Amino acid sequence: MCKSVCVIGGGACGLATVRAILEEGGFEKVVGFEQRASVGGIWNYSELADQNLNIPSVDPLAVVNPIKTAQCYVWPNAVYDALETNTPYPLMEFRDHKFPETTPLFPHRSAVLDYVSRYGEDLRQHYRFNTRVVDVRRRHKWLVRSRAVCDATEGGLKESDAVPDTTEEYDAVMVATGVYDLPLIPELTGLREWHEKFPNTILHSKTFRSPRELAGIEGNILVIGNSASGIDICYQFARCTRRKIYKSARSASRVPGGTSDLVIEMPDISHLEPQTASVYFVDGRRLDNVGCIVFATGFLRSLPFFAEINTSDKPLITDGNRIHGLYRHCWSYEYPGLAFIAISRYVLPFHVAEIQGTWLAKILQKKIALPAYVEMASQERQLLSSRGSRPSFHDLLYPDDIEYMNLLMEDIRMASDGGFLPKEWTEMEIALRRNTKLLKARCLQHFERTGHHLTLRDALSMDIMETRQ
Repeated sequence: MCKSVCVIGGGACGLATVRAILEEGGFEKVVGFEQRASVGGIWNYSELADQNLNIPSVDPLAVVNPIKTAQCYVWPNAVYDALETNTPYPLMEFRDHKFPETTPLFPHRSAVLDYVSRYGEDLRQHYRFNTRVVDVRRRHKWLVRSRAVCDATEGGLKESDAVPDTTEEYDAVMVATGVYDLPLIPELTGLREWHEKFPNTILHSKTFRSPRELAGIEGNILVIGNSASGIDICYQFARCTRRKIYKSARSASRVPGGTSDLVIEMPDISHLEPQTASVYFVDGRRLDNVGCIVFATGFLRSLPFFAEINTSDKPLITDGNRIHGLYRHCWSYEYPGLAFIAISRYVLPFHVAEIQGTWLAKILQKKIALPAYVEMASQERQLLSSRGSRPSFHDLLYPDDIEYMNLLMEDIRMASDGGFLPKEWTEMEIALRRNTKLLKARCLQHFERTGHHLTLRDALSMDIMETRQ
């Protein structure tokens, strides 16, 4: 029987996992590790941005370093100043924890941080803050080595005799470190030469903080990527500066976002020509006088503290596209007792984490029986055959995300004996999920007209919000 659990990460998903494990009961030791000074994870906004990008950035084993300030060490993240969620807030609520009723339907990042901080208030006692997990390896149990984030360790990057590392044993390790840490900047023909000639003109969405930073750039601005950050950066820039901005996209967007006639859609890129500051596209078009290129191309999956496993014959990470050897995008069938929380894109991560945390707690307490190794491996091979080993491998778009959560909930209900039960879907929430893209568009249009945000009550009065399927 599992008695001790380590949870890596103090963001919303890590907190949800810790709560689910604690409320399930039966565990003697539950410890969370967070390298920052407080809970909140990615929602801890900082004006600081890491400008030391690797260009290109394709190595999933690269290490993201903190920035030292006078007060603390800061890990810059992918949250920018004016960020608002692209998910209605009822879909971000944990069981028994509500957003204030006055919250805009798509809340500002600060409202989300407030919510997560309140949710984690009674969980802080189970966390070690300013503590970085530097190594996890499997022996008869899991050996977890952690390090204080302080000047002596240079922010947790180096060992120190003055502040030695700590190694502890755990029966299980839950990883909830998110997927927005290590930028992906793909190799493009001419990119390295461009960076050498124009060293300060290549950015990544993770380093973006405000459209004002781009307003003074001479020449054309090109954003590469058509997902949430790419769409939002273009929309914010066009709305703030009233200037044209170009967006290169391989395919139609799957996420909601604002639109503007000043955002010029371009196809995929063929190559860069630094001698003339030009970008060529696959349809033969060319964009000249390019003063800045913003890569909104996503992130690499990175697990730097699994160095031993990742150099074995059964690594978790190879090219950074996916995590290998997982059953239901969560449980490691190669390394029992190891699991990963909310790694799928396009899901509702708070809700998914609450369900996954509960599912895992019941597995560890032997209340849910897993299939045999060969069956779990077979399911992953089937998924690999249909999707390929691409960044989209773990994606769960609507309605696949709801089907996935319902699948885990079936196991949880069958195993329920008074332990923790996650929040169930309501018809209203399913309608919100089904209509999220259109709701986001209407909210942005309403704000442009009136300067006011729509609320949940406003949304429920819309004709698109019929709860029938």
